[in-house]
Amino acid sequence: MPRLNTFRPGTRRGLTLVELLIVIVILGMVGSATFRVLNKQQQVYKDAAKQAAMQRELRITGSSFPQEMRSMSSAGGDIQDASENSITFLANIGSSIICGLPGGLNILLPPLNAAQVTLTNWYSQPVAGDQVFIYDDGPKSGSEDDVWIARDITSIDQRPATDCPGAPFTDLVNDAGKFRWRIGLGGGLPATVQPGTVVRFARPVRYSLYQSPASSEWYLGYEEQGPGGWSAIEPVGGPFRPYAAGDVQPSGVQLRYFDSLGVRITGNSVIDRRGISRVDVFLRTNAGLAAVTERRPNQVVDSLMMRVAIRNFK
Repeated sequence: MPRLNTFRPGTRRGLTLVELLIVIVILGMVGSATFRVLNKQQQVYKDAAKQAAMQRELRITGSSFPQEMRSMSSAGGDIQDASENSITFLANIGSSIICGLPGGLNILLPPLNAAQVTLTNWYSQPVAGDQVFIYDDGPKSGSEDDVWIARDITSIDQRPATDCPGAPFTDLVNDAGKFRWRIGLGGGLPATVQPGTVVRFARPVRYSLYQSPASSEWYLGYEEQGPGGWSAIEPVGGPFRPYAAGDVQPSGVQLRYFDSLGVRITGNSVIDRRGISRVDVFLRTNAGLAAVTERRPNQVVDSLMMRVAIRNFK
């Protein structure tokens, strides 16, 4: 005889209150663990982003700052001030050759866009108040009497193609409509300076650690001197550690100077500055407190040290 189906829908059991509470506790534990993992990942990502930003600033600063220092001549007096947190020197802004000596306190230069070869080149046009260094080969055939003659620029203006009209400095046809440059000098030149002499242009610039009034952060700043005085300071890289005297808590930008024998120079006289052969640059960034809980209250920091040999020391 077949067995009757005795299942009754109304008799199916649901979750009891205890089981429901257990499920809620388990879900809460899983959710809490998931939140902690996600929060930890977010903290790690924040610190990694800060670290990447600091390394970017170090790369930018480390590529631009030393490049300008290598163009100067410490023995020639280019360094005008050298302290632990700033340096002022004559930075190279261009070069050319003399294509004519029209008389008086003037020299002539070829056009910027000469057809055959570029002999005049500058990334910032010289102005009155800048300096020009003129290479004097001297009367002797050797290099023992070769010197760079420094002169202040008193004026600069464009001249027609009738100045320096042809070879070897310009093309008589292709450069006919191009302006030449006349540079007024603050002093005369010896007779040994002739057309074909190399000249280079320089302008005082200053790199220093400064505090931004807007953010109160510390940056490596750049400014240059023009006819109206020093320009407004602009940040080159940062933020860096704040200024601090001494080596107990070093500053974010620190400069140390050495002579050709590796002896540290601590003075700032003219003789001291002319003896600088190497500059050690220390950059120490600071991105603020770490986001990762276990690292608090530590700061997210990074650093870079460079040794810059003065290329034109002698």
